[in-house]
Amino acid sequence: MEIIGHILGFIALFLFIWSYQLREPRPLLLVQTAATALLCLQYFLIGAYSGFALNIVCIVRNILYYHRDKKWLSGWVPPVLLATAMAGVSLFSWEGYHSLLIILGLMINTVCMGVCNTQNLRKSVLLTCSMLAAYNVFVGSVSGFINESLSVASAVIGLIRFTRKGSAGKEEPA
Repeated sequence: MEIIGHILGFIALFLFIWSYQLREPRPLLLVQTAATALLCLQYFLIGAYSGFALNIVCIVRNILYYHRDKKWLSGWVPPVLLATAMAGVSLFSWEGYHSLLIILGLMINTVCMGVCNTQNLRKSVLLTCSMLAAYNVFVGSVSGFINESLSVASAVIGLIRFTRKGSAGKEEPA
């Protein structure tokens, strides 16, 4: 089962790399939701239950953020509630101190997805994916480590690609 988990992780890797090259927030969220679902399965299959449980919340988060045009989903309240839900879920999936890496990384990413424009979200990925890469080392997920490392590189490419003089701050929230 572990091999299947790693294969799913590599498929997720390619979806994440593709997502960072998308300019528009809604397609980016769709692709990242599919990739997150694969990561969720990967973590379950390799026995990394913090990653599994927290990524279920990430799937819910992505679906809610996709529909952010609804008034009740805009603003800072949904990201804070989702980050709080992650903290609550983490109480039941604690694997040890290395769980803090994925807990904090995904909580920060959740808040940034809710309140940052697309370029600032890419900037946050530099920190959060580094934390998730370290978590993947602890749980023995080679594909997860590669995924997060390449996601950092892909986010850098997206930052460079979409940075234009005077336009970086005008993108829509992710």
